[in-house]
Amino acid sequence: MSRMNQASRPAGGEMIRSFVCIEVPPSIKARIDERQQALRRKDVPVSWVKPPNIHLTIKFLGDVAAAAIAGVSQAVERACQSVSPFDITVDGTGVFPSAKNPRVLWVGLAPLPDELRKLHSNIEAELERQGFAREAKRFAPHLTIGRVRDSFKARQTVEEMLAAGFASETFRVTEVIVMRSELHPSGSIYTPQTVVKLIGK
Repeated sequence: MSRMNQASRPAGGEMIRSFVCIEVPPSIKARIDERQQALRRKDVPVSWVKPPNIHLTIKFLGDVAAAAIAGVSQAVERACQSVSPFDITVDGTGVFPSAKNPRVLWVGLAPLPDELRKLHSNIEAELERQGFAREAKRFAPHLTIGRVRDSFKARQTVEEMLAAGFASETFRVTEVIVMRSELHPSGSIYTPQTVVKLIGK
């Protein structure tokens, strides 16, 4: 996960857990909800992500000083200036790190749009100038739908999810969101900080 460099982190003040993402349409969230419901079992140790909280994360920022959020938003705006609206096709399911040791359950993208690669690259470059380290791992965008607490006990559920797959659905991306995440016992609450339109050049 990307974190702000300690040298760039102001001392004191409010910290806001933040990430940059793309919203997912209600139709896809509803289908994910149906899939989760079909896979649920009382004795299966999987923490299912609430469908309203499912987003396509481009970059996780971690705790950011409230005073730095404006700079983050401006960096994302610059990153989006040369990116035109584009289509994303959600298709298939998968797990990280492997089917034998599943920890994260996800719905994937097929194929990965060039404009999304460009958007991610631009955001990484602009936020690096703001003091955020680049992500060391290869960019592998996905929609996380569940987190496994016990790989062995969840194996049958994982096999069923992979066998069922997820029928493709395409949607248009027209904006990018700088999102605030607040952790609560009942789950995370997400609040948009800035919404940046893709207009291209």
